[in-house]
Amino acid sequence: MRHPRSGRTVSEVLAAALLAAVLAGCGGGSRSAESDAGAPAPARAQENQARDAGGAGGAGGAGGGNAQTGRQVVIDDRAVVHTASLRVRAPKVDAAAAQAKQLVAAAGGYVQQESSSGGGGARLTFKIPSERYAPTLDGLARLGTRLSLNQQAEDVTEEVADVNSRVRSAEASLESFRRLLRRADTVGEVIEVEREIASRQADLEALQARQKSLAHRTRYATVTLTLVGPERRPDRDDGQGGFLGGLERGWNGLLAVGGALAVVAGFLLPFAPVFVLIGAVAWIARGVRRGRRRPPG
Repeated sequence: MRHPRSGRTVSEVLAAALLAAVLAGCGGGSRSAESDAGAPAPARAQENQARDAGGAGGAGGAGGGNAQTGRQVVIDDRAVVHTASLRVRAPKVDAAAAQAKQLVAAAGGYVQQESSSGGGGARLTFKIPSERYAPTLDGLARLGTRLSLNQQAEDVTEEVADVNSRVRSAEASLESFRRLLRRADTVGEVIEVEREIASRQADLEALQARQKSLAHRTRYATVTLTLVGPERRPDRDDGQGGFLGGLERGWNGLLAVGGALAVVAGFLLPFAPVFVLIGAVAWIARGVRRGRRRPPG
């Protein structure tokens, strides 16, 4: 069924849709202001007194009153991202790594990444629920001797609120364009509106992905645990100093030289018969030459 033509151009239709999306984003505050403006003066005065009383009562608790919704706002409800890097020396690295996994699993966390170096060390990255972050971190530090600990906390409350608000506005804008698509009459209007819907759908999905990432980061703390094995002590030097030490080192050097000469002798020994034969031939030849040089008697 085709709708009657309204006589508006595509640009006018899109401008009206954009305006409707903007108004949807700030509709809560506008409705509150309109209700205050439309109510009689005595009613507004009574409502303001009630809000003031609610705000005063909330000040004595954990938060204050919200002037628009009248609901209690908890000031301490902050969105904080916790990260920590812990280095521990453990007598047995493999056993300590297994205990660390059990401790994190009992707290409701999981292993995000793990690497080891053949029993000499291990590096594990854990995701731990934020409410169990502090006691779990303390338990990990007790697996051995704590060498270092570095903690960081990032308050992302304003970022979370901003992303949530942008997601709601994007959803309202997308819904406005979908309603506009149902009222489109011409092919040109349909194509233009569908192009806007695709663009805003992509923006909404990006915002939702960011919203999900922030929610996961604030729900789980990230702890990187580095386990190292026992410290290796240098070998003891039993050598003596002074004259006795020099004598001992000289004797060891003589033995080393003797060993080297023995190796050389062992290498040349198979060639000894050849050297003897060459020497005998040379001696005989020398005797023959001397006999020829003597004058006849």
